[in-house]
Amino acid sequence: MDGFKIYKNGEAIKEDINKAGRFKLMIQDSDFEIFESYIHAGHSVICQPYECENSMNAVFVLSGKLYHTNTRSYILGGEHYTFKNLKETHHLSVEEDTELLMIRKKSFFMEQVSKMNKVMELMDMIQKKDHYTEKHCNSTGNLAVKIATYLKLSDEVIQNVLFIGKIHDIGKIDVPIEILNKPGKLTAEEFDFIKKHPQRGHDIVMETIGDKEVAKIILQHHEKIDGSGYPFGLKGKEISMEAKIILVADSFDAMTSNRPYRKPMSVNDAIQELRTYSGIWYEKEIVEALVEVVRE
Repeated sequence: MDGFKIYKNGEAIKEDINKAGRFKLMIQDSDFEIFESYIHAGHSVICQPYECENSMNAVFVLSGKLYHTNTRSYILGGEHYTFKNLKETHHLSVEEDTELLMIRKKSFFMEQVSKMNKVMELMDMIQKKDHYTEKHCNSTGNLAVKIATYLKLSDEVIQNVLFIGKIHDIGKIDVPIEILNKPGKLTAEEFDFIKKHPQRGHDIVMETIGDKEVAKIILQHHEKIDGSGYPFGLKGKEISMEAKIILVADSFDAMTSNRPYRKPMSVNDAIQELRTYSGIWYEKEIVEALVEVVRE
């Protein structure tokens, strides 16, 4: 934009507010953007190679705290980080409400906000049904992306598990709340109803987003490598890596959460439970990656 312009009182070119936080595009030119992000604790930031090819990106942490999964270190308010020509995806966990000032390659802002809003729309549907399911989905997505980053998986897999993990149980919006929160053991009929949620989740994603890959991963997130999962009894390589990771993160978060029908397991007991079925229900490398991530 040529000429001289003053923006008053935090005026922004574009602004978006959703469950993850508030995002304001402040400056946009032919090859870069500057935007402010106020991100709520419990969410994630990822930096991927395609975003910074021959392009310097700088992020100033104005307040709050981030945890950099790759180096197992914290980035605090008053510090900043840069990235350019990355060889792998970097993941940052938002440990407390954090305000960032980002100087990034052009088009990043709208691309990320668009992706995020699709996820948040589905999370809104979950929240209206059941607050526990919403919290569980968010925790599962954040844990899954840490596992995928630890394993140095592809950019696509890391991004998929972050977003899909947060909506993996979207199909439960059709499950009666008295079944979801039943204090006692489910009947066979009630469990059969629960087992329909991956298919319903697949259908909702196709109806709202139309993304076949996302829908397929949601459909598979309760499949186990020995074929004992549902809905199709897939085995081993028939199951996507994303679905395998989400299953482990989902199981761990469910075990360590307080539910009407049982008290939460300790972290150590949940790890032991996962290891008991490692190589049977779960991929061993994913279980061990979770152990490392959780212990850190």
